[in-house]
Amino acid sequence: MLTHRLPYPPRTGDKVRAYHVARHLARHHDVTLACLLDQPGDEEAVGALRDDIPDLEDVVVGRTRTRLSALLGLARGASATMTYFDSAELRARIAPRLRDGIDLMYVYSSSMAPYASASPGTPLVMDFVDVDSDKWMQYGARLPLYKAWVYRIEAVRLRRHELSAARQAARSLVATRQEEALLGTLAPWAPTTVIPNGVDLDYFAPVPSRNADDPTIVFTGAMDYFPNVDAVVHFCREILPRIRGRIPEARFVIVGKNPAASVRRLATQPGVECTGAVPDVRPYLGRAAVAVAPLRVARGVQNKVLEAMALGRAVVATTKAHEGLDARPGEHLSVVDDPAAFADTVTDLLGSQERRLTLGRAARSFVEANHSWSASMARLDTVLAQVTRSADVELFARSVS
Repeated sequence: MLTHRLPYPPRTGDKVRAYHVARHLARHHDVTLACLLDQPGDEEAVGALRDDIPDLEDVVVGRTRTRLSALLGLARGASATMTYFDSAELRARIAPRLRDGIDLMYVYSSSMAPYASASPGTPLVMDFVDVDSDKWMQYGARLPLYKAWVYRIEAVRLRRHELSAARQAARSLVATRQEEALLGTLAPWAPTTVIPNGVDLDYFAPVPSRNADDPTIVFTGAMDYFPNVDAVVHFCREILPRIRGRIPEARFVIVGKNPAASVRRLATQPGVECTGAVPDVRPYLGRAAVAVAPLRVARGVQNKVLEAMALGRAVVATTKAHEGLDARPGEHLSVVDDPAAFADTVTDLLGSQERRLTLGRAARSFVEANHSWSASMARLDTVLAQVTRSADVELFARSVS
């Protein structure tokens, strides 16, 4: 299995799915996990991950150096994403294992697909999760013109690599039906399967609010990630003042690591708190009356929404944050885009404990029915069995021809 980052600890969107897949595969198969370490704390986290996945091939890459390489790659006509995650050392580390022979290669994220070319006869399962090139295109639509062109160029270049990865793959996986439809428009010939993201239902078990009258609103996520930064800045500028105009004591708590400067500045605004990194988001969601996801740029399933729903929280989200879910607006969560209507919805929920509880209970039931990791991994097992069976049939056909 190849992942672009160490999938541990599983606290961010790019790590949660990878971790649960890797752990599941390691329980039932002999698995080697190969990945890059590019974030502070990764080297310490490797030891903890070995408890679940003993066979690890990890390579440390400096973030400054890889970012510079990505920029140089972009200037030379390459994809910045692909250049960033290209490591000669990781290629060398996995080469002996590929020469010895493996039964199947599971690639998580299109940025790791080039590593699979070293073993062309091996069945490949390509887990796109989301079509990342479309996310870059969305960035280009939101950013100022002097920045937007870079993101649009990267979207075009990355899309070529995504199509190449889909051609290599015996099966392409995505997290939602919407992503499957998008990939189908780009690569209609590619066999695809939806493997939904799950939630650890025991870890994110419902908890009662500590104070039913506490008008606390919470947002969770990595706060150096552009869609999250854009969301909280938008919320604080366009939505929160409307809420506090009716409920002056309302507080907005931004929970997440590495807050950008623009996010830290929000904490000077009345009623706004920025926590930075926390070991566990559950206590913050546990005290929240309402969880919000005012995302204007998004792809796929938002784990922040699923986790809040699993905890039985009333969630107010935009269409972008909701589009990867089959949850029904008005029944399992509230979905609103207009800032004034978003503020009205949050305000109404803050004023009605009964409505919050009703929405929260329905949210938890939805997650239990549709987003358990056990169901998603059972679906993945079926896919892997189909791919390996097809590969065995093809190998036998070649051997007797």
